[in-house]
Amino acid sequence: MFFKNKFLSKRLILFIDLVTVLCSSIGAYALVLLFYTNLRVFLPEIQWCAAISVIASAISFIAFKTFNGIIRYSTIYEIQKLLFSLVVSHILIFVSIYWGLGDVSGSITVAYCTASFLISSVTLVGFRFLIVFIYSHYAQELGPRNVSIFIFGISPESVSLAQTIKMSNGKYRIAGFISTNFEANTKKVLNCPIIYIDSKNLLKLLKYKTKSVLFPNEKALLDNKGLVDNLLAIKIKPYVVPQYEAAESVGEPIYKQIRSVQIEDLLGREEIDISMDLISSSIKGKTVLVTGAAGSIGSEIVRQVAKFDPKLVVCFDIAETPLNDLDLELKARFPNLNFKAVIGDVRNSERLDMVFTRNKPDIIYHAAAYKHVPMMENNPCEAIMTNVYGTKLVADFAVKNAVEMFIMISTDKAVNPTNIMGASKRIAEIYIQTLAAREDVKQKNMKLVTTRFGNVLGSNGSVIPLFKRQIESGGPLTVTDENITRYFMTIPEACRLVLEASAIGKTGHIYVFDMGEPVKIMDLAKRMIELAGLRLGRDIDIKVTGLRPGEKLYEELLNDSETVIPTEHEKILIAKVREYSYDDILPQIEKMILLSRQVEIEETVVEMKELVPEFVSKNSYFAKLDKDKSKAVILD
Repeated sequence: MFFKNKFLSKRLILFIDLVTVLCSSIGAYALVLLFYTNLRVFLPEIQWCAAISVIASAISFIAFKTFNGIIRYSTIYEIQKLLFSLVVSHILIFVSIYWGLGDVSGSITVAYCTASFLISSVTLVGFRFLIVFIYSHYAQELGPRNVSIFIFGISPESVSLAQTIKMSNGKYRIAGFISTNFEANTKKVLNCPIIYIDSKNLLKLLKYKTKSVLFPNEKALLDNKGLVDNLLAIKIKPYVVPQYEAAESVGEPIYKQIRSVQIEDLLGREEIDISMDLISSSIKGKTVLVTGAAGSIGSEIVRQVAKFDPKLVVCFDIAETPLNDLDLELKARFPNLNFKAVIGDVRNSERLDMVFTRNKPDIIYHAAAYKHVPMMENNPCEAIMTNVYGTKLVADFAVKNAVEMFIMISTDKAVNPTNIMGASKRIAEIYIQTLAAREDVKQKNMKLVTTRFGNVLGSNGSVIPLFKRQIESGGPLTVTDENITRYFMTIPEACRLVLEASAIGKTGHIYVFDMGEPVKIMDLAKRMIELAGLRLGRDIDIKVTGLRPGEKLYEELLNDSETVIPTEHEKILIAKVREYSYDDILPQIEKMILLSRQVEIEETVVEMKELVPEFVSKNSYFAKLDKDKSKAVILD
């Protein structure tokens, strides 16, 4: 066990290789003598040939750095590099020995170099293969394995992953491969069996005494969601190797990145294709301001923007600790990124003026907002001050400073809002929409765009982290209604679409994202229980608690009166919404802000319902303020 983390030094590897070359040169010389018996042999000639071989090989090995790799992990790449260096070294040997021997025909020199090359290749490559085999056998048989796994698929990626695991001396032992291709049945790869499976014969895996299946990547997992459900049904735990960018530690061995499948993996979709060149041209060399930069969406926007070589990224947020965490992360992950972490409130005009004056942003991604429905239902004035007044201040400063682009992050809860949070975001949308239509703003050739999408997986305060905490504490999982559904999208997916929409978007438009199919929260809870290896009703329960104030059974992405227009990106649509006049809505918004400052709660909500007539409260104290009482649902 003691040598599992020990590695031969580069100098020692070079020394062993050169000794091997020396022995090969002597063997080649002796072999040539068998066919050229009339050759007079003198000891200096052998020494001279051997010396030239060693010197030429040393030059070639050092030039190609053949000694840099870890021998036990040698792959075809290292073998190719070694063989190429031997070809180069023997060309040097041929030239040197041919001149030194003065052989007119060159046949002896060719014979010697050919024999030396073949012997050197066999011995050097054979040495590496022997080390790989011994270590692989040692790691597989003697290592502290406690998880026996099947690898899904027999693709090159699956086989490469299996090879890595076999040599890793980690906790995993390869039991075999599973394949949905019947022709692969009973064959072997890496001396491991390939098992053909389908929904009917999945139970055969149990006889191999393994409780785990490893998917080589997230795409393979997404393409086989049905198989995952079947595996969970027979208590076989699925694992996955995440994409490289998702690894917590850059440079960490791939076998250490293996993790159990999470609900986010199963709800995700295939990676969205975005126009990297288009986004790069819109961001490269620009100063980008991200408000709410420490939040789930804002921080991911910062990470995405950082990849496109911006001139400066200003990360603006009121939350000190999350902003500090983001600051540390950016320094570690993007050491060449020029960025500032600025603490500030979007409701503070003096602070915003400083940020705009000192940094002169070209692009603004406005993600700062209050988003929790129950909290905003209890604090409507704060919802207006942040989601409406804060948005208005940032947008007004953007216009004043003639920025190129202002992109607001909105929500599906703004459509037919039934709660304070959704209505406040709809009012913010209306303000941006009317501001973009102002003549003086049009003359500045600014782009003011709104993006609207649903829930994002794993965001702060979302249902998935809540369920995880409830599972860890032993339950029960709380679901507000058995029939409640929600749209879900991964945070990176949502942010990539935000960047794409900002690049292709036209001013004043609201862009809606294709959220896929809605997910039933009750099914989500059951699946998370299965992924945790628990049994519903025996190990843990689900409790239905009733809809919360302002909550509705399903979310919409478009108003009933709205239609959509396709864009060049199939997952981004333009929402055709009701048009407002800036001069008409500005007095209403300013009155609403004033009432919020004075904490006139009911008066503030009345103004919200006047400006957004489709705002009908559900299960809320404010339902009594609705004009159409037939649609209102009052909280008992």
